[in-house]
This record gives sequence, structure tokens and C-alpha cells, in this order.
Amino acid sequence: METILAIETSTAGGSVARYEEGRVVEVIEFASDRQHHAMIFEPLRVALRRGAPDVVVVGTGPGSYSGIRVGIAAGLGISLAHGVPLIGLPSLTALGEAFGQERYAVTGDARRGAWWYAEVEAGAMVLGPVVEEEEAMARRVAAWPGHVYTLDGVSPGYCAARPVRPRADVLACRAGALTEQAVARAAAVETEPLYLRAPFITVSRKVEGLKRASV
Repeated sequence: METILAIETSTAGGSVARYEEGRVVEVIEFASDRQHHAMIFEPLRVALRRGAPDVVVVGTGPGSYSGIRVGIAAGLGISLAHGVPLIGLPSLTALGEAFGQERYAVTGDARRGAWWYAEVEAGAMVLGPVVEEEEAMARRVAAWPGHVYTLDGVSPGYCAARPVRPRADVLACRAGALTEQAVARAAAVETEPLYLRAPFITVSRKVEGLKRASV
């Protein structure tokens, strides 16, 4: 791979990076409070002015569902327009402060009174995300012997995790380390957000009532 365009939008601080011939040549960061649909286009325009990429990589989370979907949609559009592969990598493998560390753990708020946990080794997620209640999560994190990070703004109360953010330049480096075969396998799989829970669809009571009335 000669040129990689990386998009990371899983947190409130988004970024776009361009990787050429084994190194990052451009990084554009933007803060949007997770409203990436309005902020991502100018960074992408700047990153693409040097030419079309050979591969597009998108951070798949976990994190802001809407932010990740915007990043995937933007990456898909560029992939289709230029006829290049689109691949997704977990955002938690692209933490700037953890880059170069062989092993680390990441934990954070999963909402609805639960917390999530994952382990990364050699740039790949090897465990998780696991979702548990706070007491069980506290035991799990306490048993981890290495560095612990969180994508939240502050550390959870059950541990001393260092708040960090995923970065597109690190994501690009992760993609740059993949073989052509690994890229082809990843591109053959539909790029989807990394869900903490299985997605579900709810039906409003109003709609349910209409359905009953029409039977």
C-alpha cells in the first residue's frame, strides 16, 4: 500500500490522516462534540487534495454511534468514488498514548448502568468488548497487570484509567502495517460500528396501536 486515508470519528475529537510510503504526511484534527456530519468534509477535502488514496481505513469504535456511522459513510463514499478498498479497524487500537505498547486494556461507560472492557495486544483487539456491571468490571480491571485507558473524558470510579482519544494518524499506521492479504480480507467484510450490545429496533406504542387497529 502506498497511500492510506484514515478517518477517526468515534469521539468528540475527530481526525483525518494521510499516510504515504510508510509514514504519516498529514493529520487534521477537529472538535465537533460528536456532530461530525457538519465538520468532516473540510478535513477530507484537504487530505484528498494530494490525490486519491489506495486504501481508506475507518475507526469502528466503540464510541459515538452516530459519529462512527458518519465516518463509515464518508469512507464508503471515497472508496466508491475512487474504486479503492474500505476497511475498518477498532478505534481502541489507535490510541496515541498507547502506540508502541505491546499490551494495554481499555474500559469505559457502556450506559444503562454497565461498563465495557477490552484488551489490545500487538495492535489488535484480543479480548472484548466485554460489557458488565460495575462490581464485576472493577474486579476484572483490578486483575489486569498493565496500563489501563479510557475513551471517556474522566476515569471510571472503579479504577485509575488514563483518558485518551483515538487518532487517525495511529489508525493509518495500524493499517499500514497490514499485509495486502489482510487488507483484502478486511475489505471483503462490510464495515460496521463495533457494537457494545447487539443492535435492536423498538416500535413505538403509537405505531403498535395503529397496527392493532388495522387488523
